[in-house]
Order: sequence, then structure tokens, then C-alpha cells
Amino acid sequence: MFFINFLKKYLITSQIFVSLCASLLGSFVLLEQESYQNNIFLLLFLTFWNGYLFTVFRKRKNAVNYSIIVFIIISIIHLLFYNFSTYIKWLLIILIGIIYNADLFKVKIREFSLIKTFYVGFVWALTVSFYALPTFNWTWFFIVFLFVSGITFPFEIRDMEKDSFRTLPKAIGIKNTKILSFIFISANGIIAYYFLQLNFSIPWLMTTILALIFILFVNQKRPDLYFSFFIESLSAMPFIIYWMTNTF
Repeated sequence: MFFINFLKKYLITSQIFVSLCASLLGSFVLLEQESYQNNIFLLLFLTFWNGYLFTVFRKRKNAVNYSIIVFIIISIIHLLFYNFSTYIKWLLIILIGIIYNADLFKVKIREFSLIKTFYVGFVWALTVSFYALPTFNWTWFFIVFLFVSGITFPFEIRDMEKDSFRTLPKAIGIKNTKILSFIFISANGIIAYYFLQLNFSIPWLMTTILALIFILFVNQKRPDLYFSFFIESLSAMPFIIYWMTNTF
């Protein structure tokens, strides 16, 4: 019980866990492209963490101030260690992320059912394939977009009754949402099989199979940890499996 409470309070609620998983996903991509650097991992983590904190807590006191401080820190790291074009790419990612939640003309992108669900996958894919890598990689863009979108659909099912606006499950039903998730996850696995190096495609395909199993048993009665920990951790699994197979 102590571990579960610790997990919820300090890792999940703080958005550290999802940010770490996203960063490990990016690290796996960087390793496959032979472009991994510790500085990039740090920048990915800070970017994802700041983005998720802004998304979840933007209406709380001092949340904006915190985001500005982290923004300045990341900007300094960029300007000290990377060229200006990398910084511009990062700024573009930040802008796209802000638009997702900003009250522009009293309209939030996240409240459009056919945009919200795919927007997360799009931002993750763009962050990894456009910002983190030296040159844009279409293969990884589609793999990450399909994968992240596919594991995001179950969260729409979980929040179906909480969301006041029309979401994907409300539009097409829970069963069809799960089918769509299966299609996206399977498609990303097929692309990975044909385009990734064998020692990287195996961890990715193992994660794909695991994701399909988790999605199969998704329903609204599952505890929150099923989604916020187990499904969320799928993003980190390719890196973990790759690390384990190359360490032991």
C-alpha cells in the first residue's frame, strides 16, 4: 500500500513517470539512430515534464511561473551546448504543445474529439523524430505517432464519463475505439519489423505484443493504475528490453 501511494503521489501525480517514459522512448529512438546523448535525454525529460505540468496544473497558482523558469533553464542549455537551429525546433515543439491547452479564442484544441486523441501522438512523434534527431526521420515519426496514439485511446475510454466534451469513445463507441487502437499498434509493429535493425525491432515488437494484450483487457472498471502506470509504462518498455538484452 505504501508503494502504491508513493507511486501515485510522487511519480504519477507529479507527471514524473509519464515524462520519464516519454524520454526513454526518445532515448530508444536516439540509440537506434546512433544519436544518443545524455544532454538530449535531459532536455527531453525537462521538456515533457514541463509540458505535462503545464497541461495538468496550468490553472494553479505559480504554475505559469514555474513553466517560465524551466523554459529559461532549457533555453540556456540549448544556447550553451547546441546550435540555434536546434533551439528553434524546440521552440516550435513548445508552441505546438501550448496551443493544445491554450484558451485561444475561447476554443481548446483538446476539446475537439477527432483532434485531441491524435494530438498527443503527433506531439510525441514530432518531438522525437524532428527535435531530438539531427535530421527529421519519417519512419520514426510514423512509428511513434501510431504507437503513442494507440496507447492513448484507452485513456479516452477511462475518462469517457469525466470528459464534458465529445471524445473518440463517445463518437464511435468503446469497442470501435479498442479496434482502432489495435489497428494503430499493429501498424506501428509492422513498420518497425521492416525498417528497424533487428536488435531494435525485437524489443519494439515485444512491446507491441504487450500493448495489444493490455488494450484487449481495457474497460472503464479497471483501476487508474492500470492506465497511468501499466499502459503508460509501455513507452519505456522498448528501451528497458533493449537495455536488459544488452546487459545480461
